[in-house]
Amino acid sequence: MPKKTLVLTLALVLVAALFAGCWGSSGSSSSKPSSSSSMAPSSSSVTSGSGSMSGSMSGSMSGVPGDSGVASGSVSGSMSGSGAGGASSGSVSGSSSAAAPAAAPADGDGWMTRLVNAANPLPEGFTVETVDIRGYENRPFDKRAAADLEAMLADAEAAGCKLYLVSGYRSVERQTALFKRKTNSFMAEGFSREEAEKQAAMWVARPGTSEHNTGLAADIVSADWYSKHSDLTADFEDTPEFEWLYAHCADYGFILRYPRGKENVTGVTYEPWHYRYVGKDAAKAIMQAGGTLEEYTGAHTA
Repeated sequence: MPKKTLVLTLALVLVAALFAGCWGSSGSSSSKPSSSSSMAPSSSSVTSGSGSMSGSMSGSMSGVPGDSGVASGSVSGSMSGSGAGGASSGSVSGSSSAAAPAAAPADGDGWMTRLVNAANPLPEGFTVETVDIRGYENRPFDKRAAADLEAMLADAEAAGCKLYLVSGYRSVERQTALFKRKTNSFMAEGFSREEAEKQAAMWVARPGTSEHNTGLAADIVSADWYSKHSDLTADFEDTPEFEWLYAHCADYGFILRYPRGKENVTGVTYEPWHYRYVGKDAAKAIMQAGGTLEEYTGAHTA
């Protein structure tokens, strides 16, 4: 074959091969991008190139008002090196419905104004955490209100009106014993059991319906009361200690629970010694109005 012809033939073969190679390459990529291509977001596209999201989102939405769903926790999962283009091995484990803060009472501030009377007994299994009031060996009171009671007793003494805490929290068992004793005293006077229990209930609440069972009620008299009396009587209203209590109890979150003239509302006779913790805001509103907890909460007795 002539030299020129050979060179021309080789040149044509090279050009054809080059052309065929380029066309074949283009043709192999003519199919639509797969779902794993970079044209659509994928688990691997979330990675930073050298790793995947192997940790999970441990911070959850706190649900705090005003945060607009901003997570209160931080993202503890970090980009770990699991290989380029690796898929995310972790998942979002944090929930947007985080539990309420453990320190918050289940019923908010409702515990302070819980109404307990003959028509509103405590639920079965009711419990309350109590602590002994400072200066007394066995005078438990609701732990959440104990500091206010101690402050009231201390300030009264500083004002020259020393008080004596007769009782605070009582168990239902203790209340049962007191109610039976009062019932028996009326039966000894000639009342039938049914009538005796009705009379007793005017003085000692039936078990489960006593405010003392809540841990929020306190019987308080003057420090020298029992040197002149054998029981709690309405005469306590004639003492300077009562005058101080009536004038200042609301400053510490307490109210005179069973005022005179409200027996038809409370179902309990006048007790100038019985004070109930309801919180400072409610106490001021009730005492200023000369009202009762029943009227404040819009409820009624039996």
